[in-house]
Amino acid sequence: MDDHKVSRKTSHESRMTLYRLTGLRNLKDAIREKYLESEGFTEQSVTVGDRAALLITGKTDEKDPGWSKVLAGISGKPVVLKNSVAAAALIIEDSRGPEPSTTDPHAHVGSDENLELTAWALTFGMGFQLLDQRHVDNGFGQRIAVRCADPLGLNSISKTTLDERPRIERSTIPSGAPLRSFGFQDLGDLATRLVVDGRVDGIGTTTRAVKIRGADALSLPLSKEADRLIRDLDQVKAALAKKPATEELAALEQLAQVKDKDKIAELDAKLMEAIGADDSPLLTLSFPHELIDEYGSVGAYKLLGTRERKARDYLPTLQDILEPVREVVGVERLQKLDRLAVLLFENADDDAPSSPKIPAKKWLAFQTELEERRFFLHNGRWFLMDRAYAEVVKRRTRAIFDRGPYLSELPDWELVEVPGDEKEQKKRNAELSYNQKLAQSLGGLCLDQKLVRSEIHKHGIEACDVLLNDGTFIHVKHVDASSPASHLLAQALVSTEVLTYDKTAQSNLAARISEQGGAPEEFQLKPSRVVIVMAREGKLLDADSLFTFTQVNLSRQVAQLEQQHVDVFIAPILRTRQLVSKE
Repeated sequence: MDDHKVSRKTSHESRMTLYRLTGLRNLKDAIREKYLESEGFTEQSVTVGDRAALLITGKTDEKDPGWSKVLAGISGKPVVLKNSVAAAALIIEDSRGPEPSTTDPHAHVGSDENLELTAWALTFGMGFQLLDQRHVDNGFGQRIAVRCADPLGLNSISKTTLDERPRIERSTIPSGAPLRSFGFQDLGDLATRLVVDGRVDGIGTTTRAVKIRGADALSLPLSKEADRLIRDLDQVKAALAKKPATEELAALEQLAQVKDKDKIAELDAKLMEAIGADDSPLLTLSFPHELIDEYGSVGAYKLLGTRERKARDYLPTLQDILEPVREVVGVERLQKLDRLAVLLFENADDDAPSSPKIPAKKWLAFQTELEERRFFLHNGRWFLMDRAYAEVVKRRTRAIFDRGPYLSELPDWELVEVPGDEKEQKKRNAELSYNQKLAQSLGGLCLDQKLVRSEIHKHGIEACDVLLNDGTFIHVKHVDASSPASHLLAQALVSTEVLTYDKTAQSNLAARISEQGGAPEEFQLKPSRVVIVMAREGKLLDADSLFTFTQVNLSRQVAQLEQQHVDVFIAPILRTRQLVSKE
């Protein structure tokens, strides 16, 4: 025996992956049918502590590794190998009857009230693949992390930003930091995964924090002894009923992406109802802004999935998207929408497209209520918004409108009707015509359609529609039930960010000022303030007129601009119809 051998203390815990399951009729409901019927998997009824449980174990059929042919081709030698993947899941009954109370507004989205069994699932290997995702409690692990975290001990956060340029980011600070250090915005940022230092009361030692990883699943050390494991699960369940560790961390629960397929089907049905209705004020057009900006000037598009082969002028309208969907009925409508896609071109004569296929669903924005909860469609995906969060968004939006328009006595923007001359009518109603009128009225320069190139935007962006010599950048858009207000907001944000930091863009802007007859030295090339002119027919736009997602965008983007010391003002104007004779 080696006298120098150091004995290790036996650990009573092991890190495990835990899911919470809801809406079950029985424990077998937790497992996908294909694995219950597979010869490679066996199921056994077992008891864990005092709880009924189901154990399912097995492995997948042996297959050639995907890289074997590549390796054989490189080496010139046959590679004969087989792979199989082991998987196991232990489903442990939790409780029957009403769901436990929780402060989380998004818990159990899509669960059926008639299916009262909840359960835990411990998965090993590829065991998560065995679970029926319809019963997985989405965001469960993240909710535990939010409630049990050391507020100064966040290590990693993954988030999706819900704006006109949806992006996914993962930030890591190994030593731990508060949420604000990760750049998380309380409006429009959707947390999808957390890694924190923290403690779940009653689990493990009370003197040392453990690493808690939370997404849909929860990863933390749990007891390897059956009775103690059950006590640990009860402690996890109790943690769900707690409030978030801090108000700052509570912001992580204000938005939730809907993943439940049954719930998505219900929401899609609501969308189809709105498409079929004569008037759907909560259905509007949304621009996949990141694609339009990336591919520069867009002058035409094709709507794929229809019989029409000819390119249409400029960008699709809401009616363009909805018309082919309305031509069919019943379940075919959703199928039709899923088949439709938009292809962008620089002009109608181009054969080569300037964008990939953009699914038509990404061009739609819609909000609806279901089971007294507010859902909205953005970028082709469904999201659930907390009611208190929606009130915060509305309150901030109203505060922005209450600042006033900054500019007084803006000229009218008539909605001209020219009988018998569609071309002249389109010309008179174009934004360019109004922007020229606005520039003359305010003594500024019209820069509408005058693209400014930067180091990043090689195809160019619009600096603004009208530029004043006091550093005021004015952006103008007609906004109604089918107009992209969010697109206008994003334009203003991108322009400001680029012109604040990009010397190439500033130089390009100076050149555009000279081309329009101005003296660059008399104008500020960096924005001091932004005025967003929103025109509407029939009624002046106000904070409550904007879609929830547009309100989120406005609040986020105003906050970002103000961090750059740029003031933002909203200037609503009314468009009135005017009948004129053909000249």
